[in-house]
Amino acid sequence: MTGSAASPPAVALDHVSLWYGAERALQDVSLTVESGQVMAVIGPSGCGKSTLLRVVNRLVERTPGVRVAGRVAVGGEDVLGREVSLEALRRRVGMVFQQPNPFPFSIYDNVAYGLRIRGERDPARLRARVQAALREAGLWDEVRGKLARPARALSGGQQQRLCIARALAVEPEVLLMDEPTAALDPLSTARIEELMDRLRGRYTVLLVTHNLQQAARVSDQTALLYRGGLVEAGPTPELFTAPKAARTEQYLTGRLEG
Repeated sequence: MTGSAASPPAVALDHVSLWYGAERALQDVSLTVESGQVMAVIGPSGCGKSTLLRVVNRLVERTPGVRVAGRVAVGGEDVLGREVSLEALRRRVGMVFQQPNPFPFSIYDNVAYGLRIRGERDPARLRARVQAALREAGLWDEVRGKLARPARALSGGQQQRLCIARALAVEPEVLLMDEPTAALDPLSTARIEELMDRLRGRYTVLLVTHNLQQAARVSDQTALLYRGGLVEAGPTPELFTAPKAARTEQYLTGRLEG
């Protein structure tokens, strides 16, 4: 799981800790995600999974009293420094949340939003990129001819794929997905999982999921967090069938309390 000097990992956390006031939510976490891979982050509720994602794209900075120690690199570049543009970082690192959150715009304007923010004004280029992102998200065939309709008129599963298309439109290096299927029905969940499989190789995906079966189905690597610390990380088949840590085995068999 270690990147070479010529090709650094897509994401690398080096001894990262985080405090909400006096409460320590992440404890000395070191983790790397190679380019083009899907890494699932699993663990009990409240173990720091979502916090870890929010450290990578610096969403935690919205919370008063937060303090972060350690280093987070995207493509080899430290992204925690004050000189780093949050706008530039968010172009490189997209985010999809548990609840679909389409903007109160049309389907087209939702997907074009990030492109316009970064200054794209050419109608032909906007149309081409919007269509490409909707195709990547597996939604184009369902919405073609309906792009002017309100995004919030879509079903929940379609809204989530729209949010993924919105994130992909700006061609990020990394896509963070925080339990993206938790609010969806089984059919919509299957479509999102198929989408994650198609994204493999083209994007690096860091997926938080409480669903062990989902982690086993879609990820190349899996990391287990427990009480803010990293227990174990490795290739998904190995972690699920021959875990190295006793705590991993306890969690996978339902014997580990939060």
